[in-house]
Amino acid sequence: MRVRNGQVAIYLVAMVLAIAVLVLMNVSVFLAVRSKNRAMNAGDAAALAVAKYQGELLNKIGEDNILHLKAAIAGDEAQCREIMERQKRLCFLGPLEGLRLGNAAAKANGVDRDAGGSMAKILLRHVQDIRTIFMNDKDSYPEPWEGAWSEYADKLESIVGVLGDEMVVGPDNVEFADARESFPLSSRMFYAAIAGRTWCWFHFNGMWLFDRDSHNMPRPELNEPKPIFNSEVYSLHLKFAPLSSLGEQEKQDIIMKLADCNLDELAVASALLEDPEQEWVFFDSQWHRWYEIDPFSGFPAVGTIKPEYDICGCAAVCRVENGFEDLVDGESGVASWSAAAKPFGTVENLDGTIAPVDALGRLVTPAFTDARLVPVDSVGGAYLATADYDWMTHVRDHLPIYLQRGPHLVGANCYYCKQLRLWERASFRREGRLWLKHNSGTCIRPLGPGGGTGGSEHGH
Repeated sequence: MRVRNGQVAIYLVAMVLAIAVLVLMNVSVFLAVRSKNRAMNAGDAAALAVAKYQGELLNKIGEDNILHLKAAIAGDEAQCREIMERQKRLCFLGPLEGLRLGNAAAKANGVDRDAGGSMAKILLRHVQDIRTIFMNDKDSYPEPWEGAWSEYADKLESIVGVLGDEMVVGPDNVEFADARESFPLSSRMFYAAIAGRTWCWFHFNGMWLFDRDSHNMPRPELNEPKPIFNSEVYSLHLKFAPLSSLGEQEKQDIIMKLADCNLDELAVASALLEDPEQEWVFFDSQWHRWYEIDPFSGFPAVGTIKPEYDICGCAAVCRVENGFEDLVDGESGVASWSAAAKPFGTVENLDGTIAPVDALGRLVTPAFTDARLVPVDSVGGAYLATADYDWMTHVRDHLPIYLQRGPHLVGANCYYCKQLRLWERASFRREGRLWLKHNSGTCIRPLGPGGGTGGSEHGH
């Protein structure tokens, strides 16, 4: 047998190319894993930094609550007014600084650029909405003081503008003031159920949905206008109310404890304590025990919870998207991570026991001492996803057109629009009804971590 010249060389070249591809694949995997780890570390650090800052703000507001009690007892109306104005500014404008702090924490953990530059775009778009809509319709968007929306827009634009393309952390649980009442098209779970043919989601969340295509669903309405005291970004979830919201005996005991006064001093105290125009800061309805979350619609708590941690309320949900290069196909990849954290603390209750921070008549006090990571699904970030550029583009730009003109004129490359077009098919909905007719008995609500809507997209 005669060996042809160059045959070995061809095999060597093929082997070298194969080895080179394997090396590039390994390097690409390494880059992807490193990018994911950096995104995780950066997201966790950002959420903790913002939650710690939220606790500091709550402590300042709580300290002012005590100063307000003492000023009211002393009859100093001017100081009372000054304190209330300061508290409103802390509550409405203060949380915006969390954008800067979260961004700094993420960058310190190795994430130096937003993969798509989308975080800043979302917030700057909202600044325009504030100036063109909110400021011109103050009946629908009441402000806590005259000119508050203008100050809010200026501060938000200033922070985001300075960060610009280097804004690497998006607040993922923003509560936009122009948000609509909940309805199927505003839920990402609706689209996920369509895409995955997760018929059990419809079994638990509304069989009536099968009776109409999405274009003919009830239209969303704007939330009932009410006084706005909380920042949309990293809201503290507080409310302003007079002391009359407390029971008489409870009010007396709390004032004596916090203002360090006795019954005789309280008996001759100024009428400012009873003045309905004098408002103190209380925790709103978002602050409650973990076990009070409905396990069928929220995040169920499991096991024994220590008193200092047995409180839902304000939280910071931070989304980080970190880009990396795929050396095999030359395309860019994105590693994303959402993390949540919230401030915690305890108070000494009237009976001397240690209790969660809202125990003293739900009055805010300087009780926050810690910040901890919590499951993302437990604080709503998984469903709001307001730092997800594709989702927010769909909600803000595609849905209004769709509701007016139908599914075929919007978002050709939009994932959510594709699901709407699928849902419009009567045959698709008929498939779901038929499956549930024979299999609805197999649908089980999850009672462990993951919520009651068919599972969780977050494992942390």
